[in-house]
Amino acid sequence: MKQFTKISLSDIPLEDAHGGSGKRKVLVNPEDITSNHLELVTKAFLGAGSSFDWHSHEDVDEIFIVLKGHGKFYCENEETFYKEDDVFSIHANAKHKITAEGNSPSEFYFVRIKV
Repeated sequence: MKQFTKISLSDIPLEDAHGGSGKRKVLVNPEDITSNHLELVTKAFLGAGSSFDWHSHEDVDEIFIVLKGHGKFYCENEETFYKEDDVFSIHANAKHKITAEGNSPSEFYFVRIKV
């Protein structure tokens, strides 16, 4: 049995994500690893002025790392700005939304962990 999985980012298809106008590439699926706690690892993209609409992840914590861009992050009744190099941790079941602002797109890594 092979002990690792390798794929090039350029070979991973782009797909719609969380309503709004965001896109993502699924980098790691649960079947790629032996842990039962990982739900997904993705690289996500928001064009200028676009968003990942309101959503939540049932029984899944989410971590996101801002690679590029800036905008607003909304979680339940709070909002804050994000910028390159920020890291956010979102508790399971928390309703949230991310918008890209200004004239430049945003890119992120997302890691979702089952609780």
